[in-house]
Amino acid sequence: MVDLKASFFLSGGRTGCLLLHGFTSTPAELRPLGEALHRAGYTVHAPLLPGHGTVPEDLLNVKYEDWIEGAQQGLNRLKQTCSSVVVIGHSMGGLLALQMAARNRVSAVVTIAAALKIANPLLCLAWLVKYFRPYIGPEPKQRPPEVQQYLLHYTRFPTAAAAEVYSLASHTRAILPHITAPALIIQTRDDQTVKPESAAVIYAKISSRRKECFWMKEGTHNVPAVPPYNQELFSKILEFLAGENIHRTWEWVSPAN
Repeated sequence: MVDLKASFFLSGGRTGCLLLHGFTSTPAELRPLGEALHRAGYTVHAPLLPGHGTVPEDLLNVKYEDWIEGAQQGLNRLKQTCSSVVVIGHSMGGLLALQMAARNRVSAVVTIAAALKIANPLLCLAWLVKYFRPYIGPEPKQRPPEVQQYLLHYTRFPTAAAAEVYSLASHTRAILPHITAPALIIQTRDDQTVKPESAAVIYAKISSRRKECFWMKEGTHNVPAVPPYNQELFSKILEFLAGENIHRTWEWVSPAN
């Protein structure tokens, strides 16, 4: 039986796709996208980021730099077998995808509801709230079984870890001008977790000559796991990748400070 929380690697062609999941989530949320990419001939790797997929307490001492390093290790693994790599991230994973695009020569970057601006105003105060409310958690939502099987989030998480997401967002915003790879920025208009304006900020600040902002009317924040909206998402990503000439050789770029 497949452990959906675990990282996964699907061998395919010489172009690799690195899939980066969101905060408190697991690679499961990107499994349907990964399988769609693999059917299209891509090699796919979705790592489990530090502090995730176990128990909430494992997030207590994790810093945002640890998530960046986890993403980098995943990219390095793809580099061992692929001649080019595309980085794709959802929510917090979208921020990490942008980090990878700023730090490495990649063929393209795709963000899905990248968490540059969080809708919850308490997040910007998490650095203070953590001292008197160590754990917080969203209200549980009722979802159909075919959706819930992929949304294996923690039901609560350390407030200190939420502060790290805010720090990651701030650092990512600062390095956006370093990104020159072709970019597809996807955002749902009904997202209640990430402010939709995040997509416009990313589009305006990255230095990519080829970039597109794709707006989906519906799909909620967790659109990669929510049918039928995710089919539109998959089609758009596959169309974007097919339109790019992905053949660049690997070259290390100095990390953005």
